[in-house]
Amino acid sequence: MNLISVQSQIKANQYLEETITQLEKDFLMIGINFDIEKPVANYKTLFVFTYNLVNTINKQHPKRILNLLYRIDLPEEMVQKQMQETDLAFTEILAELIVKRELYKVVLKKKYKDLK
Repeated sequence: MNLISVQSQIKANQYLEETITQLEKDFLMIGINFDIEKPVANYKTLFVFTYNLVNTINKQHPKRILNLLYRIDLPEEMVQKQMQETDLAFTEILAELIVKRELYKVVLKKKYKDLK
């Protein structure tokens, strides 16, 4: 996954609603409601909400974190690599990677849909 490729969408708030929908869908698949208050103004708000939710899940149901990583196709190796490259806390890194991965999925779907 090329996280650099999603930075421009984050800065422009592109695909924000689609990313939220994808997050809601994937969190629900592991039994967690992603109940963010809408409308969401920007990705920073989405990152903060996701961080708080991931932090709570990590404290209360740590095994669900692994289920979530599997569900959204975020390799543990990528998380570990990011942890070695930053001073951020585990759940901060995880929340950022989750949102970026979900945005990346949205961008890919849009790209391939437009090719048809």
